[in-house]
Amino acid sequence: MLCDILIHVDGSDAGRRQVGVAVDLARRTGARLSGLHVIPPPDVPPRYKPSLIDRVAEDISAGLSSRARAAAAAFREEAIARLPETSWSEASGNIAEGISAHARYADLVIVGQSEWQGPPEAHPLPVAHSVVQHCGRPVLVVPALAPPCLFARAAVAWDGSREAVRAVHDALPLLQLARTVRILSIVAAAAEPDEADIENLFAHLRRHGIRAEGEIFRVTSVAEHKALQDQVEHGHYDLLVMGGYSDPLWLELVFGGATRSMLLASAIPILVSH
Repeated sequence: MLCDILIHVDGSDAGRRQVGVAVDLARRTGARLSGLHVIPPPDVPPRYKPSLIDRVAEDISAGLSSRARAAAAAFREEAIARLPETSWSEASGNIAEGISAHARYADLVIVGQSEWQGPPEAHPLPVAHSVVQHCGRPVLVVPALAPPCLFARAAVAWDGSREAVRAVHDALPLLQLARTVRILSIVAAAAEPDEADIENLFAHLRRHGIRAEGEIFRVTSVAEHKALQDQVEHGHYDLLVMGGYSDPLWLELVFGGATRSMLLASAIPILVSH
């Protein structure tokens, strides 16, 4: 059951679309939606001459203030007018840390796929990576160009790990919205499929009113790795549920290699639990 949803709004056009996804989800689940914008410090990239640092910092600060105003306006126009109960907050400092602090009181956190803390020299990973690792709550990562999300067809990445177990249970309110749920069971090259494990998962989901079907992927070759990735990317899903940062299997195989994270590349929202 979702009672409190937190969304970080970054002030971009993508952020406005992501508020729309959050509003639709809050309306369908009856949850209260809280909006947040965290203003980071004006982090000047090291490529500037010392004599220019103060002026560049002023320009960056002006841009950050403009984004904060745009974020508040987007939330006001997209959420407050459409939902009976909302709240808006602003904070300053490290974006991921600010989101994680507010996430303590949320059932689900929504962030944009393309949100960044600052210059890549100092912050090489997008905000979503840090939030997933540190906030302690399930995180729904929404792509910049995500279409209206009905959560009608969901895929669940299942390998039996602690993170996968947590992700499935965190995702139950969303899976209950889906018309179809497919379990993508990953089996390492030297292992045998644990059919009893999958059947127990199906039975558990049925007790929550969720009917699921399954597919087993034995990871033994590059071709099979690609087939698994294609299944995720082209399976006409509008939600992927997965555990995060538990086993390099997903990072290496489904994400297309450690340098290409699914959180950056996915065209559909991903619910990640760590």
